[in-house]
Amino acid sequence: MAELHSLAGGAVEDLTNAIEQLVSDLGDRIDELDEEYNERSLFHQSEITRIGSDISDAQISVSSTTNLLENVFYPEKAKLEFTIASNNDSIAENLAYIEKLTFEREAAHEAYLVRVDESNAALSAVDECIEIISSISGGNVSFVQSKQINKAMNKVVESLPKSADEVMIKILVQLATEEFADQSALLRVLQALNDVKTGIQDDLQEEHDEEARLQEQFEGEVNSRQNENRGYTKDNLILSGTLRVTDDRIGEKEAFLAVRQQDLVNSEGELEAENESFEAATENYNDIRSELERETAVANDTLAIVVSAGWKDF
Repeated sequence: MAELHSLAGGAVEDLTNAIEQLVSDLGDRIDELDEEYNERSLFHQSEITRIGSDISDAQISVSSTTNLLENVFYPEKAKLEFTIASNNDSIAENLAYIEKLTFEREAAHEAYLVRVDESNAALSAVDECIEIISSISGGNVSFVQSKQINKAMNKVVESLPKSADEVMIKILVQLATEEFADQSALLRVLQALNDVKTGIQDDLQEEHDEEARLQEQFEGEVNSRQNENRGYTKDNLILSGTLRVTDDRIGEKEAFLAVRQQDLVNSEGELEAENESFEAATENYNDIRSELERETAVANDTLAIVVSAGWKDF
């Protein structure tokens, strides 16, 4: 009986020791699990801080670059393009105006040449008539000579330019139908013809002066418009250079913006992934710890039963 009690007492002691060791091991495992989770929590906080900083930096970059593009570079590009287009429109308008002026000047010059030819023809006819009358000397005028003078006078009347004085034309027409009986009549005709010649010469000089004035005015307007176009062209060369630089800057900023926008997407994805990973780690930690606590409770309950009064009888 003493030997049986000794054997039973030894088994209980071993079982008690085993259960106590199990409780201790479970406690150590819980401590390790807590330590691992604390390390994971610290890493999570560190990652949240790092990723949050990356997100903040990316957001600032995206915001500042977008603001710079929308409020500086894009308006500057639009302004440059508008000014260049406006200058090109002005150049086209000036070229069209020069073409119109040139057409009108050529037409006016042709009309001037026609008037000059008419005046020269009239002067030639007047000189011819004066020469005929001057060739008749002394005494009365023969019938043949009178008719010759009439013919020459009619030629003068027909050759007079449209701008000739109407009163002078009427006088010449009347004289052209008269018969010239003596030298006094011829002198009246000569006087009238010289008056006509002087009038034509004066009108012709006015034509020359007016043509010179119009040509000078034309050349001045053309030169003015051409100078304007040279100025617009020079401005556009400078503006086009500035536009190219602006386009390059815009390209750089847009490329940088695309990179930072992708960085922001990546960081936000990384943050979401880290939160999901930590959430899974927390859930796993809670599940394992609950299971360890349950096993510890069972072991403690078993230990309590083993050392209970029921086993002390052995």
